[in-house]
Amino acid sequence: MNTTKRKGWSPSTPNNTAVLGCAGSGSPPPPGYLPVLVGGAEEAASERFFVRVKLLKEANIVELLEMAASEFGYRQQGVLRIPCTIQHFINTVAGIYNTGV
Repeated sequence: MNTTKRKGWSPSTPNNTAVLGCAGSGSPPPPGYLPVLVGGAEEAASERFFVRVKLLKEANIVELLEMAASEFGYRQQGVLRIPCTIQHFINTVAGIYNTGV
């Protein structure tokens, strides 16, 4: 699978970074973050992001996780894959961040 990186993208303020674009496919996440691979079937490439763990309880992220469980099951090997478009993922996280997370 071809993985691209969106360097420097994050809906963040100096004190609160919700999502970080991954610098490299093998780099470990910083403490408090989980790596996810995002990309829908209609996209040629996927992108790897670090998602702040505290976002996993947000309803919109739970919906994305349920989509992943439906498509891939609960026994995914390796990095968690989210089967939505990259733009949908970015919009979802930005929407959560804009509501004050």
